[in-house]
Amino acid sequence: MKKALLCSTMFFLFLTALYAQGAEDYVSLYQSNEYQKSYEIIISKLNGIYSKRVEDKRIPAGYIALSNVGEDVNLLTLFRNRKEKGFFIEDNSELSELHFYAGRCSVKLNKNKEGLNHYVQSLRFRKIEPARDDVIFYEIAQIFKSYNEPSFFKGYIDALEQAYTFNPSKYQYSYEIGDALSSTKEKKKAIFHLRRYIENTEEVVKPEVYLKLGNLYESIEKYLETEKYYNEYLRLRPDDAETLFSLGYISYFRTGNYILAESSLQRALKILKKEDIYRRSKSHEYLGDMSYNNLKYDKALSFYYECINYQEKILEMIAAKNDERKSVNVKINKLKSALINDKEFEKYEDYEILIDERNKLDKEIENFQLEFNKLQPGRVRWFIAVSNEKIEKYEEAIKYYREAVKFDYNSNNAREMIVKLQLKIKRGY
Repeated sequence: MKKALLCSTMFFLFLTALYAQGAEDYVSLYQSNEYQKSYEIIISKLNGIYSKRVEDKRIPAGYIALSNVGEDVNLLTLFRNRKEKGFFIEDNSELSELHFYAGRCSVKLNKNKEGLNHYVQSLRFRKIEPARDDVIFYEIAQIFKSYNEPSFFKGYIDALEQAYTFNPSKYQYSYEIGDALSSTKEKKKAIFHLRRYIENTEEVVKPEVYLKLGNLYESIEKYLETEKYYNEYLRLRPDDAETLFSLGYISYFRTGNYILAESSLQRALKILKKEDIYRRSKSHEYLGDMSYNNLKYDKALSFYYECINYQEKILEMIAAKNDERKSVNVKINKLKSALINDKEFEKYEDYEILIDERNKLDKEIENFQLEFNKLQPGRVRWFIAVSNEKIEKYEEAIKYYREAVKFDYNSNNAREMIVKLQLKIKRGY
């Protein structure tokens, strides 16, 4: 009798354990990357539950069967308006968990629309709790993000912000919100979240986050903060020449921090690529300006003359391209003559190729000229002239005032100065 009772009890415990194992099979399968098998078990369980609830008026009308996969428009609307009466169905942890893992499996199986459906249904069967259900909103956000289309961006941000609201202590949410909003008009919100992440996370902050914050502060004209975060970035990435140049520019033009500007630009010049003529020339120009403002005219001249050297390099490139264009033009005219006068129509394709080549050269010459103009050749020559005048090198000053006129910079003043300096030279004082 006791033996029979013991066997019966053991059998009952075995069945209970077996049932419990079966109930959790889909979770263990998901955790073992067996997504398809897990999904099939979940769908079977869901179908079994819903088939027994046929007369239950609270069955979610938005539930999408497998035969209707892809019809997610109504669900998206339902999700966006979830605070309205009717979104919540009932507190049913089993259904909620099944839909939650169905959503996870769907995403892993590249069925994002089905995944979104199940995540939404999971929310409809649970009373949302902080520090628990943020995971669902975060995973919904990743589905919207995966579409990589502007029309889904708002859904991505909305879901991320929901995740952040339900679990503010997970600072990774703030990082992702800030990162996503940094390229939008929501600059201040992006700054708030990125700073919140930096100031609270226990993770090692990537240098690029500091750089992004610096860029964001520059975009809203908070230049002292820009300086601060550029410095933080450069502490971790000291060899970023472009950012060193940007810091030098901000410190000189925006905050008036000449010491930081000079050190940043000098460091940038040591590591900027040789072919980066624009930043190299502008670095010398800014250093020249600061020396000029500090009444150090000899030092200013040394920087300004370096600017001239870089400008001449671009002029040499323009001259080389113009020579190349002349050569191509000669070939074009020869072919044109052959086509018109000698009727050698088989050469028409060669003629078209050369026309394209000439157009390409014209574009390159135009770009070089634009680069040259950005170096402000007239302005540099004006300050060379003024600096030479300050140290009483009048002949040199006249030369560069004339150059300033040539480049149409302060032309009237330059002409007046030329006359005055010529009189000084003539009088000997």
